[in-house]
Amino acid sequence: MRLADKTFKEVGKEFPKGTVVFTEGDPGNEMYLICSGEVKLTRKTSKGEVVLAILGFGEFFGEMSVITNKTRTITAETILDCRLNVISKDILETLISSNPLVALSILKKLVLRLENAYDQIEELFSSKIKKAEILE
Repeated sequence: MRLADKTFKEVGKEFPKGTVVFTEGDPGNEMYLICSGEVKLTRKTSKGEVVLAILGFGEFFGEMSVITNKTRTITAETILDCRLNVISKDILETLISSNPLVALSILKKLVLRLENAYDQIEELFSSKIKKAEILE
C-alpha cells in the first residue's frame, strides 16, 4: 500500500520505554500503529488498574476515540522503546477511502477484540455464579 508507506514514513515517532502515550479522559485525535516495541493498555476500575492488553508489532490502538470523537477510555503506555505511526483522523479517512481493505482490517480486529471481551465477561459471570453456589 503505497499511500500507507509514504504516510507512515512521515508520521512515525519514537516513544521511549515508560512513555504515557495518552491517558483515560484525554481527547483522542489520533490512533497509533506499532512498528516496534510494546504498549500496555490499562483502564482504571474501582478495584484498581486493570491491564486490558499488551500489544506489539503490527497492532494498533487509540482508534475508538478517533472513530467516535469521544475522550480516551483507556491509558496507553510503552513498556519497551517504541516506534509508533501516528495516524490522525484525516489520514485514517484518506487511507480508508483510498483502500477499503484498511477499513476491513480495522473492522476485523475490532470484532476479534469484542469477541475477546465477550469471553472475559462470560468467564467473570461464570466465576461469580460458582462463588455464589459455594456460599449457598
